Amino acid sequence: MILFAEYNDPYLFAISFVLLVGLLEIVSLIFGHFLSGALDAHLEHYDSLTSGNIGQALHYLNIGRIPSLIVLCLLAGFFGLFGILIQHGWVTLWQTPLSNLLLAPACLLLAIFTVHYCGKIIAPWLPRDETTALTEDEYIGSMAIITGHSAVTGTPCEGRFTDKFGQTHYLLLEPETGKEFKKGDKVLIICRLSATRYLAELNPWPNVL
Repeated sequence: MILFAEYNDPYLFAISFVLLVGLLEIVSLIFGHFLSGALDAHLEHYDSLTSGNIGQALHYLNIGRIPSLIVLCLLAGFFGLFGILIQHGWVTLWQTPLSNLLLAPACLLLAIFTVHYCGKIIAPWLPRDETTALTEDEYIGSMAIITGHSAVTGTPCEGRFTDKFGQTHYLLLEPETGKEFKKGDKVLIICRLSATRYLAELNPWPNVL
Protein backbone atom coordinates (compact mmCIF):
# COMPACT_ATOMS: atom_id res chain seq x y z
CA MET A 1 0.00 0.00 0.00
CA ILE A 2 1.20 3.50 -0.87
CA LEU A 3 0.33 5.77 2.05
CA PHE A 4 -0.06 8.89 -0.06
CA ALA A 5 -2.15 7.19 -2.75
CA GLU A 6 -5.25 9.04 -3.94
CA TYR A 7 -7.64 6.62 -2.24
CA ASN A 8 -6.18 7.63 1.15
CA ASP A 9 -6.80 11.36 0.63
CA PRO A 10 -9.88 11.68 2.91
CA TYR A 11 -8.12 9.90 5.75
CA LEU A 12 -4.84 11.78 5.36
CA PHE A 13 -6.81 15.02 5.35
CA ALA A 14 -8.48 14.01 8.64
CA ILE A 15 -5.14 13.23 10.26
CA SER A 16 -3.70 16.49 8.92
CA PHE A 17 -6.62 18.29 10.61
CA VAL A 18 -5.62 16.75 13.94
CA LEU A 19 -2.00 17.86 13.48
CA LEU A 20 -3.11 21.37 12.50
CA VAL A 21 -5.36 21.68 15.56
CA GLY A 22 -2.49 20.52 17.75
CA LEU A 23 -0.23 23.18 16.26
CA LEU A 24 -2.88 25.89 16.72
CA GLU A 25 -3.41 24.82 20.33
CA ILE A 26 0.32 25.14 21.02
CA VAL A 27 0.42 28.59 19.43
CA SER A 28 -2.67 29.73 21.37
CA LEU A 29 -1.15 28.52 24.64
CA ILE A 30 2.01 30.51 23.90
CA PHE A 31 -0.16 33.63 23.69
CA GLY A 32 -2.04 32.75 26.87
CA HIS A 33 -5.25 31.38 25.38
CA PHE A 34 -6.95 27.98 25.55
CA LEU A 35 -8.38 27.19 22.12
CA SER A 36 -10.57 24.25 23.16
CA GLY A 37 -11.98 26.21 26.11
CA ALA A 38 -12.90 29.08 23.81
CA LEU A 39 -14.79 26.70 21.50
CA ASP A 40 -16.75 25.21 24.41
CA ALA A 41 -17.68 28.68 25.66
CA HIS A 42 -18.86 29.63 22.16
CA LEU A 43 -21.05 26.53 21.82
CA GLU A 44 -22.84 27.32 25.09
CA HIS A 45 -24.57 30.26 23.37
CA TYR A 46 -26.42 27.97 20.93
CA ASP A 47 -29.42 26.50 22.74
CA SER A 48 -30.33 24.31 19.74
CA LEU A 49 -27.11 22.36 20.28
CA THR A 50 -27.93 21.48 23.89
CA SER A 51 -31.46 20.11 23.59
CA GLY A 52 -33.39 17.44 21.72
CA ASN A 53 -31.72 14.90 19.46
CA ILE A 54 -28.74 17.14 18.75
CA GLY A 55 -28.04 17.51 22.45
CA GLN A 56 -28.24 13.76 23.01
CA ALA A 57 -25.88 13.14 20.08
CA LEU A 58 -23.35 15.60 21.50
CA HIS A 59 -23.55 13.98 24.91
CA TYR A 60 -23.06 10.56 23.28
CA LEU A 61 -19.78 11.92 21.93
CA ASN A 62 -18.85 13.01 25.48
CA ILE A 63 -19.07 16.73 24.78
CA GLY A 64 -19.52 18.08 28.27
CA ARG A 65 -17.23 15.47 29.77
CA ILE A 66 -14.24 16.42 27.62
CA PRO A 67 -13.54 19.56 25.55
CA SER A 68 -15.35 19.63 22.21
CA LEU A 69 -12.13 20.31 20.29
CA ILE A 70 -10.62 17.11 21.66
CA VAL A 71 -13.77 15.26 20.57
CA LEU A 72 -13.34 16.64 17.04
CA CYS A 73 -9.69 15.58 17.00
CA LEU A 74 -10.58 12.09 18.23
CA LEU A 75 -13.26 11.76 15.55
CA ALA A 76 -10.92 12.92 12.81
CA GLY A 77 -8.02 10.84 14.09
CA PHE A 78 -9.98 7.59 14.39
CA PHE A 79 -11.69 8.23 11.05
CA GLY A 80 -8.30 8.64 9.35
CA LEU A 81 -6.72 5.70 11.16
CA PHE A 82 -9.57 3.29 10.39
CA GLY A 83 -9.67 4.40 6.76
CA ILE A 84 -5.96 3.90 6.16
CA LEU A 85 -5.85 0.54 7.96
CA ILE A 86 -8.92 -0.84 6.18
CA GLN A 87 -7.66 0.34 2.78
CA HIS A 88 -4.31 -1.26 3.53
CA GLY A 89 -5.97 -4.57 4.36
CA TRP A 90 -8.24 -4.40 1.32
CA VAL A 91 -5.41 -3.58 -1.08
CA THR A 92 -3.29 -6.36 0.44
CA LEU A 93 -6.06 -8.93 -0.08
CA TRP A 94 -7.61 -7.80 -3.36
CA GLN A 95 -4.89 -5.64 -4.98
CA THR A 96 -7.34 -2.77 -5.46
CA PRO A 97 -8.65 -0.06 -3.12
CA LEU A 98 -12.15 -0.08 -1.67
CA SER A 99 -14.51 2.67 -2.83
CA ASN A 100 -14.47 5.55 -0.36
CA LEU A 101 -18.18 6.08 -1.00
CA LEU A 102 -18.67 2.88 1.00
CA LEU A 103 -15.67 3.04 3.29
CA ALA A 104 -15.85 6.64 4.50
CA PRO A 105 -19.36 6.36 6.09
CA ALA A 106 -18.36 3.06 7.70
CA CYS A 107 -15.20 4.63 9.13
CA LEU A 108 -17.20 7.58 10.46
CA LEU A 109 -19.58 5.24 12.30
CA LEU A 110 -16.65 3.29 13.72
CA ALA A 111 -15.04 6.55 14.82
CA ILE A 112 -18.24 7.71 16.56
CA PHE A 113 -18.55 4.46 18.53
CA THR A 114 -14.84 4.54 19.40
CA VAL A 115 -14.98 8.17 20.57
CA HIS A 116 -17.99 7.36 22.78
CA TYR A 117 -16.15 4.67 24.71
CA CYS A 118 -12.67 6.16 24.46
CA GLY A 119 -13.93 9.51 25.75
CA LYS A 120 -15.21 7.92 28.95
CA ILE A 121 -11.80 6.36 29.52
CA ILE A 122 -9.69 9.47 28.92
CA ALA A 123 -12.00 12.03 30.56
CA PRO A 124 -10.61 11.54 34.11
CA TRP A 125 -7.07 12.08 32.80
CA LEU A 126 -7.73 15.39 31.10
CA PRO A 127 -6.84 18.61 32.95
CA ARG A 128 -10.44 19.78 32.71
CA ASP A 129 -11.66 16.85 34.80
CA GLU A 130 -8.67 16.02 36.94
CA THR A 131 -10.36 17.06 40.21
CA THR A 132 -13.62 15.26 39.50
CA ALA A 133 -14.29 12.30 41.78
CA LEU A 134 -18.04 11.89 41.19
CA THR A 135 -19.64 9.10 39.18
CA GLU A 136 -22.61 10.02 37.02
CA ASP A 137 -25.02 8.39 39.48
CA GLU A 138 -23.71 10.75 42.16
CA TYR A 139 -25.10 13.71 40.23
CA ILE A 140 -28.47 12.85 41.83
CA GLY A 141 -29.32 15.30 44.60
CA SER A 142 -27.29 18.12 43.06
CA MET A 143 -28.75 21.52 42.27
CA ALA A 144 -28.36 22.58 38.63
CA ILE A 145 -29.06 25.63 36.48
CA ILE A 146 -30.91 25.20 33.18
CA THR A 147 -28.69 26.56 30.41
CA GLY A 148 -30.74 25.29 27.46
CA HIS A 149 -33.76 27.15 26.07
CA SER A 150 -36.53 25.00 27.57
CA ALA A 151 -37.42 21.41 28.44
CA VAL A 152 -40.56 19.31 28.80
CA THR A 153 -41.07 15.60 29.41
CA GLY A 154 -39.34 13.63 26.65
CA THR A 155 -37.50 16.70 25.35
CA PRO A 156 -34.60 17.53 27.67
CA CYS A 157 -32.28 20.49 27.53
CA GLU A 158 -28.84 21.21 28.92
CA GLY A 159 -28.26 21.93 32.59
CA ARG A 160 -25.10 22.86 34.43
CA PHE A 161 -23.98 22.20 37.99
CA THR A 162 -20.78 22.50 39.96
CA ASP A 163 -19.81 19.61 42.23
CA LYS A 164 -18.15 19.79 45.63
CA PHE A 165 -14.73 19.66 43.96
CA GLY A 166 -15.46 22.78 41.93
CA GLN A 167 -15.81 20.85 38.67
CA THR A 168 -18.54 22.00 36.27
CA HIS A 169 -20.71 19.33 34.62
CA TYR A 170 -23.14 19.63 31.72
CA LEU A 171 -25.97 17.13 31.30
CA LEU A 172 -29.44 16.74 29.81
CA LEU A 173 -32.31 17.44 32.19
CA GLU A 174 -36.06 17.10 31.79
CA PRO A 175 -38.99 17.74 34.15
CA GLU A 176 -41.76 15.48 35.38
CA THR A 177 -44.94 15.09 33.29
CA GLY A 178 -46.84 18.36 32.96
CA LYS A 179 -43.92 20.54 34.07
CA GLU A 180 -41.55 22.73 32.07
CA PHE A 181 -38.07 24.13 32.59
CA LYS A 182 -36.89 27.44 31.17
CA LYS A 183 -33.43 28.89 30.84
CA GLY A 184 -32.14 30.11 34.19
CA ASP A 185 -34.36 27.84 36.32
CA LYS A 186 -32.69 26.24 39.33
CA VAL A 187 -33.58 22.54 39.52
CA LEU A 188 -32.86 19.54 41.71
CA ILE A 189 -31.62 16.37 39.97
CA ILE A 190 -33.73 13.50 41.32
CA CYS A 191 -32.97 10.42 39.21
CA ARG A 192 -31.22 9.08 36.12
CA LEU A 193 -33.38 8.21 33.11
CA SER A 194 -30.74 6.96 30.69
CA ALA A 195 -27.03 7.19 29.96
CA THR A 196 -27.41 10.86 29.00
CA ARG A 197 -30.69 12.07 30.56
CA TYR A 198 -31.72 12.94 34.10
CA LEU A 199 -35.07 13.76 35.68
CA ALA A 200 -35.19 16.94 37.74
CA GLU A 201 -37.67 19.15 39.54
CA LEU A 202 -37.82 22.87 40.14
CA ASN A 203 -35.95 23.97 43.23
CA PRO A 204 -38.20 22.84 46.13
CA TRP A 205 -36.48 25.27 48.52
CA PRO A 206 -36.42 28.58 46.63
CA ASN A 207 -36.22 30.59 49.86
CA VAL A 208 -33.18 28.64 51.05
CA LEU A 209 -31.14 27.80 47.92
